Amino acid sequence: MSNELRESLRKLCEALNQNSVQCMLVGGVAVGFYGYERQSIVKDLGRPELVHDIDFWYNPTITNFTNLVQALKTLGVDTESLSDYVFDPNKTFLRIPFGTFRAEFLPSMPGLESFTTCFKRAKRIKFDGNELVIIGYDDLIVNKKTLGRDVDRQDIEQLQKRNPRGPQP
Repeated sequence: MSNELRESLRKLCEALNQNSVQCMLVGGVAVGFYGYERQSIVKDLGRPELVHDIDFWYNPTITNFTNLVQALKTLGVDTESLSDYVFDPNKTFLRIPFGTFRAEFLPSMPGLESFTTCFKRAKRIKFDGNELVIIGYDDLIVNKKTLGRDVDRQDIEQLQKRNPRGPQP
């Protein structure tokens, strides 16, 4: 991870923590945490993208969404248009460019139970002084199986090669 990307992610984690946003890292970066690093692909272009794609699953409550918008505001994101959103806990998806990466905030994850249930099972680490919550290994595998895309099948295969019994304590 480049220093620039690391610093941007640190600032994002700090803002999310300071604004009490309940969320967890999911997707390709979570796969990397569990041992298999790969590049994201721009679907329309079919080539490796230059901007990292970092996915977060957020607790889809109105209070948490409001906290998320406030965290983005503290980072200098223009949140004016977000105030026009009619919050829908099943559909309010945000894609926010941060220069070195694009953060996507997802209200749900296919194949998984409630956010609260998965949040309890999630892995918590310190990332440059900030808490970073990462989807649990088993939940990540269930989500990847449900999605069933080629990239998801490859992620599962590579994770199971590297950690056949899942992550070790």
